[in-house]
Amino acid sequence: MPMLLAALLGSAQAAPAAAPDLTDMVALYDEICLRTFPIDEQLDALMASKGAKAMTPEQVKVTLRDDPGRGWSLKHGGRTYTIFLELPPFHACSVRVGIGGGTPDLTGYRTAAAAFTADHKGFTAQKPMDVDRGDIHIHAEADFRALPGGTGEQLMVIAQTITDPARRAKGETATELRFVHQIKAVH
Repeated sequence: MPMLLAALLGSAQAAPAAAPDLTDMVALYDEICLRTFPIDEQLDALMASKGAKAMTPEQVKVTLRDDPGRGWSLKHGGRTYTIFLELPPFHACSVRVGIGGGTPDLTGYRTAAAAFTADHKGFTAQKPMDVDRGDIHIHAEADFRALPGGTGEQLMVIAQTITDPARRAKGETATELRFVHQIKAVH
């Protein structure tokens, strides 16, 4: 997958910052979303065993809006991650975190995704997506494979960055980073 994120984040910062360490995030994503998901009961048990704090329906709704699902807050490795389990029609698992300045090094994510796709044949890299929604720039990279019955499965990395100069001047320079494993269910 092409690395457009470096150009995106680099142009928005006055001085380069050290790349955030994503080792813990990648390990969580691999364990939770690649090895445990899509078996919801096992994911629930794993979150309980890790001491994750269940989010309220209102907290989940902020992110998932009207889509069904549940979420947890998990303190791990010095950061607080949010983990979401979205329920069909889009069955998805995501690990999310706000990262400070610096361009994230996605090598670990790509290594975990490559291991998964090597064991689950048929994935192909998709064209990266860049879109602006208001003063938020969204960059996404994905691998997709078709599944029987017209469904599909994808692995995604998504970065959301504030682009409004006034908001950035006030210190809103963090990027929300999420790693997602999604399976579209049959209607």
